[in-house]
Amino acid sequence: MNQITTTQGAAPASAAAQFFTPIGNTKPFFKAAIEGFAGSGKTYTAANIAIGLHKRIGSTKPVVIFDTERASKFLKPLFAEAGIEVLVREAKSLADLKRTMEFMRSGVSDILLIDSISHVWEGVLASYAESKRRTRLEFQDWGIIKPTWKREFSDPFVNDEYHAIFTGRAGYEYGNEKNEETGKREVYKSGIKMKVEGETAYEPDMLVLLERFEEILGDKKAVWREATIIKDRSTLLDGQTFRNPGYADFAPAIEALLDSPVPKDAFLSPEGDTAVLFKTEESTIQWRRDKDKAMEELEGLLARIAPGATGKDKTLKLELLDEVFSTTSMTAIGEMKLDELRTGYRKLMDLAVEKGLAHFIEIDGQRKFRPGEDPATKALGDALSVNDEKAEAPAKKERKAATEATA
Repeated sequence: MNQITTTQGAAPASAAAQFFTPIGNTKPFFKAAIEGFAGSGKTYTAANIAIGLHKRIGSTKPVVIFDTERASKFLKPLFAEAGIEVLVREAKSLADLKRTMEFMRSGVSDILLIDSISHVWEGVLASYAESKRRTRLEFQDWGIIKPTWKREFSDPFVNDEYHAIFTGRAGYEYGNEKNEETGKREVYKSGIKMKVEGETAYEPDMLVLLERFEEILGDKKAVWREATIIKDRSTLLDGQTFRNPGYADFAPAIEALLDSPVPKDAFLSPEGDTAVLFKTEESTIQWRRDKDKAMEELEGLLARIAPGATGKDKTLKLELLDEVFSTTSMTAIGEMKLDELRTGYRKLMDLAVEKGLAHFIEIDGQRKFRPGEDPATKALGDALSVNDEKAEAPAKKERKAATEATA
């Protein structure tokens, strides 16, 4: 019988090892969307989730609310009872929301609540139509509006490093079909969707549909809200329904999103330049020449700063590369975009001067880079040293005389 053997694959090549990374939770932040019709409890539920999340992560910062409905004042008792400070921005413009998100990235808060995103979206459409002096949008307008919305809101919302929840008004989707009896096409409600750009509601990790129900029992009326999990990336709650939902109902999915966080830059690998794929053959050749030139200039600059290939000079080169490019791999640096290489080159020069490894001189009105310590600075230092020695000389003589007298 022939024996079948297997061999372990060879260790990945260094380039592949730098390109691929292990799976890790580099985005341990809860991002959710809550949709529903008026009175369904969107704002109240979002606030309860924010309060529970604030306690769970042990935040000491205020919760930020971007309030388009001026309804945050009704949440004041809720947050006050929890002992949580709240910062509010009452506005409806995308410009103000963008500014709010910039403050969030600066560390003002750990949790952002947007109530509601529908008003911001409606404002974008109205502003664009006004800028074009039209009352109706045309097909080609969406080729501008949708990418702008994605760039200015959707992508930052998903990628920013803070917890965020937005609410949105629900609306019905309609379809039509032919009535077999009458032979006419009839319109019917085919589903529910958030009143916002088509993909926005599904961008976060969780999408929740809130609905209001009431039931008359004798002379009493019972009213409650139900939350249906339309989407849950953790799959722990997907499809489930909760009556009068609170933080505890969403906690399992939130815990999964917060589990075993990994620093974002732990597996950092530079992204390739997709624009290269669209270049003509001639421009691609020129781009490659520019890229090769930039790498040669970078290597030449390193050689001027630290000429040696071993020992202290080699260590110095690696330290400089790591500080400027966040990697010591020339292969990884070579995969960076051309403008990143050029920016890194300038940063490397400035860093070398800052560390006293090089200096700039003025020639014909142009600043030139020169390796080594600035001669003027060195001369000043030498002069100060000589002066210090002269000032110390009398004291040395006195100490010497005292020593001889004692002897």
